[in-house]
Amino acid sequence: MTVLRTIDGSELPLVVCVGTSSDQLAAIAAAGGGGVALLYVPDAHALRTAFAGELPSGHRVVECGKLRLDADLREATWHGVPLPLSARDFDLLMTLAGDPGRVWSFSELTQHVWGRTYVGDSQAVVSAVKRLRRSLRESARGVEVESVRGVGYRLAVPHPSH
Repeated sequence: MTVLRTIDGSELPLVVCVGTSSDQLAAIAAAGGGGVALLYVPDAHALRTAFAGELPSGHRVVECGKLRLDADLREATWHGVPLPLSARDFDLLMTLAGDPGRVWSFSELTQHVWGRTYVGDSQAVVSAVKRLRRSLRESARGVEVESVRGVGYRLAVPHPSH
């Protein structure tokens, strides 16, 4: 068992949550009653990086076809042309592009983009997606945020030859 030592010298067991929804994460925290340290990582790659002691080298860049997002510079381009995105648009697009084709639930998007627990109100996500779609229509034709009824959204990026 891996434990973390706190500032006062006490030890807490480490619980690693990989790809856990915000509801599951909250339930684990509640079950631990404050007596566990939680580490959330979005996927297996992030887990390997966390436990290998590696620090990302250079910028974190996501590329989907001709869509390129640089998280450190907070820049997005489509076919090399900068996309005029708000901070929220960028965060939402970065999340969706991080795993293109994957359906992201309202809960997962709320956790990843807003950093808070989803409490059943999808309006913030719906409004942000509408704004992002408008921005993409104007400056990145072909890149689409698709609705998956009753579940959430996914990013669709055309093949580079299009």
